[in-house]
Amino acid sequence: MRSKLFLILLGALTLHSCNKKEMEISRSDYSVITEMHDFSPAYITNDKGKVTMNKNNLIGNTHWIVLAERDLLLSEIAPFLQELTNKKHKKGGMHEDHKDIYFIYSDTVHAQNAYVKFPFKKVFLEKPLDKKGIVFDKEMNVELFVNKLIKLEKQNALEEENGEVFVY
Repeated sequence: MRSKLFLILLGALTLHSCNKKEMEISRSDYSVITEMHDFSPAYITNDKGKVTMNKNNLIGNTHWIVLAERDLLLSEIAPFLQELTNKKHKKGGMHEDHKDIYFIYSDTVHAQNAYVKFPFKKVFLEKPLDKKGIVFDKEMNVELFVNKLIKLEKQNALEEENGEVFVY
């Protein structure tokens, strides 16, 4: 009797573990960068209504790849972006980090993963007051945000910016 109960529980656990949701990353029809070497992933997910970031895989002096669910709002991931940029671009550490932060997305035309640089060194979660920088609406989803980063990259519109972004 115990072995039957054990097998039923084992089967139920196996089926339950197979029901895990796949992460749906952003999509675009253009590839900015198609290959990435020397990187560490940071996963931003929504788990039962709570947005979390798994940053245990981040290794200093590697590129950090943000894998964020495409339906999350910018207001939900902005605190994590603020934390990542503060850590990546902090001054005064023993070893200066020369690597960057990127978002991964799916190029649907070429059926491959691609990467776009998150070009900002500072993230502010407030309305800009006499500061120069780019402003993004906190209610836009991650997919729209990634596509705006791609558009800015294609237009070379970020070269003149001072590295600050405002999310409000």
